[in-house]
Amino acid sequence: MSDISHEAPTFLKLYSEGLVTADEVDDYVEAWHESGDEETRELHEYLGMTWEEHGVWVITPRALPAILAARRANRPLREFVAPFFETLRSAANPDDRPVLHAMSYWLQHHPPE
Repeated sequence: MSDISHEAPTFLKLYSEGLVTADEVDDYVEAWHESGDEETRELHEYLGMTWEEHGVWVITPRALPAILAARRANRPLREFVAPFFETLRSAANPDDRPVLHAMSYWLQHHPPE
């Protein structure tokens, strides 16, 4: 069982402070799954994310820097996800096709404000 308790700071808080790496998010997801009835928060809340941030993270965890940048700038998430999407698209990596498809859908449903 994981050492991460439901009373610990959230993953995103620790990530924003440079105390955990993006790769460690899996430990937090595992701890949430193992917490049973002790943890009453939804996964996105447990990780310290909004529902919108969680949606982007589910598409690709590589978007964590964009999520954090949007939060720090107190700007709409789309403003940081769109350039990230363009970077991925420009790289033209065939392995990114599913991510690009999902991000394109997400961007279409989150128009600029």
